[in-house]
Amino acid sequence: MRAVRALTLGISLALGGGLATAALLPTLVLAGEPAPSIGPKVGKPMKAAQDAMKAKNWAEALAKVKEAQAIEGKTPFEEYQINEFLGFILINQKDYAGAAAAFEKNINSGQVPAAELNNKLKTVAQLTFQTKQYPKAIDYTGRYLKAVPGEADMQILLAQAYYLQKNYKGAAEAAMPAIVATERAGKKPDENWLLLMMRSNYELNDNGGIQTSLEKLVRHYPKPDYWDGLLATMAKTGDRNDRLTLGIYRLRLETGTLKRADDYVEMGQLAIDAGVPGEAQQVVEAGFANKLLDVPESKARNERLLASAKKLADEDKATIANEAKAAQSAASGQADVGVGQAYLSYGQYDQAIEALERGIKKGGVKLPEEAQISLGIAYLKKGQKAQAQTAFKAVTGDSPWARLAGLWALRAS
Repeated sequence: MRAVRALTLGISLALGGGLATAALLPTLVLAGEPAPSIGPKVGKPMKAAQDAMKAKNWAEALAKVKEAQAIEGKTPFEEYQINEFLGFILINQKDYAGAAAAFEKNINSGQVPAAELNNKLKTVAQLTFQTKQYPKAIDYTGRYLKAVPGEADMQILLAQAYYLQKNYKGAAEAAMPAIVATERAGKKPDENWLLLMMRSNYELNDNGGIQTSLEKLVRHYPKPDYWDGLLATMAKTGDRNDRLTLGIYRLRLETGTLKRADDYVEMGQLAIDAGVPGEAQQVVEAGFANKLLDVPESKARNERLLASAKKLADEDKATIANEAKAAQSAASGQADVGVGQAYLSYGQYDQAIEALERGIKKGGVKLPEEAQISLGIAYLKKGQKAQAQTAFKAVTGDSPWARLAGLWALRAS
């Protein structure tokens, strides 16, 4: 789990998103215009404030608004207009807390036109998030999403606010709809959204949620680090065996996440035990090429492993043609699958596909899920991704093999 936690340390939380300040530009309604309107007494400094705003003289504009604020006996609409101007000016002065307070007063005043209320709720949600008033951000974002459901950016803002309040359940539940909706629209969710969901599930110790998050990261951002985290969670399943471990190592090798000397050694030994010494030879040779297996304290042992794999591979190559012929006439498909996996280890993909398909069709295979995955790998190595996907997706259910096949299908996509 440490690898998963490390992936999220660089998570970036956007500070409330971009504020559409043009949409907040207030219009001064002076006396003589349709009611309600501002009287001459308040109107004079407000008109001066408006002129200063047009010139982007924010200090002068603020001074004139404060002059209007000091006038006694103002109507509720005059208070509303003053706060509209004040909020806009303070945003432009980057006083976001002051702007939020001004707009909050207006939301609670009953003076906001119905057509403008949602925009005000969104603005206050963004401003309160920006100023780390997270309970208020949660409240206003929730109110906005109730009126305008499904807006992904605001859904993520809510998730971020929950996360920063250490409400990880709320964060995960808020992030998921935005991610799913974005995917359904044929778009790629932001990488930080997925990291936020993963970190929230990590804090909840929700392994299923972590795996779902990592699968989405791998699908949209197939970086080695994400593959590493995903395969680390896969390797922690309690019902592993040597063949499944070898299967996980194969995907690690494919995704460039086989990095430890011990992993190369174990994979090589497991490949020998599985009857595919050609694969063992390739893996151990790769470990030496990566300078992982030639360290003084273990070099002699690793060289013995490589020599053993080479010897067995040479013997296997000498007999594989005869074994393939014998397998064709066998009633069970197990021999065909063994031959197909051997051909796969030597990079003979056409022969591997032919033997594996024949064996799977015959039946009587000890590990049909592994055979299907081997068939998918052969197609993938040959560059036939559609056929690879079909082979991987034929492994169904909720077994570790089915989950591994699903990861291979992700790789093939």
